[in-house]
Amino acid sequence: MKICTTEFPDEEQHYDKAINSLASYVTKAEPGLVVLPEMPFTPWVFHVENFSQERWNHTVEAHARWLDQLCEAIPTPIFTSRPITVDGLNLNQAFYVDRNRNIQTLRSKRFLPNDFPAVERVWFNEGESIDSVYEIQGHTVGLQLCSEIMYAEIPRILSAKNVQIIIQPRATGGHPRWKAASILSASTSGAYVVGANRRSTERDWFTGGSWVYSPEGDLLTETTEEKPFTTIEIDLSKADDAKAGYPITMFRYYD
Repeated sequence: MKICTTEFPDEEQHYDKAINSLASYVTKAEPGLVVLPEMPFTPWVFHVENFSQERWNHTVEAHARWLDQLCEAIPTPIFTSRPITVDGLNLNQAFYVDRNRNIQTLRSKRFLPNDFPAVERVWFNEGESIDSVYEIQGHTVGLQLCSEIMYAEIPRILSAKNVQIIIQPRATGGHPRWKAASILSASTSGAYVVGANRRSTERDWFTGGSWVYSPEGDLLTETTEEKPFTTIEIDLSKADDAKAGYPITMFRYYD
């Protein structure tokens, strides 16, 4: 399976260029899946402590509009998340767009930070349980949305469900904790970890850095400001094999 992870700009005036660049890149690299950061198609407005319905509506509408534009630009399946209102709840909902451009909704973000610049408990309701896995292109996929990466038990729970890929869309800074958490996710789940982050140019909140780690926790590929997209072929049988080795075998002796 060829998988592409991406950086995406925080500022909306850069979206057109980013989409065109990604379309050109995908034409040459031909990945089977493109992973985008958390809620990529809206500038990060979730940093204020007063909820605004008008601002919320704008983020939902803008995200839908830019997603349509990306889907027209590339034929590749897409994995990301979006702000959306469902049954009166404001959610950060992960989803998968297949080759027919059908949207498969996945679970919504469960664990919400409330520290500037991510004052998310003001803007979002808590989503579903974190233990779901999904069949995507015949493979078992789990997810951790941004701050959920800090919950180290999630990869072990997903490992017990034979997860092969854990996707981690983010909107974060560059603290080493994020790489450390992704490495731990990979090595304690025996799954490939695919992270994707947004990048700011007008403020220092988001630093890019999207990556793929092996089921043993080895860095396989990583984006930079100069190289915002990267694609790698992954062998899913290695994720299956990793479940038969340390530390996954140790976990089976304990609850």
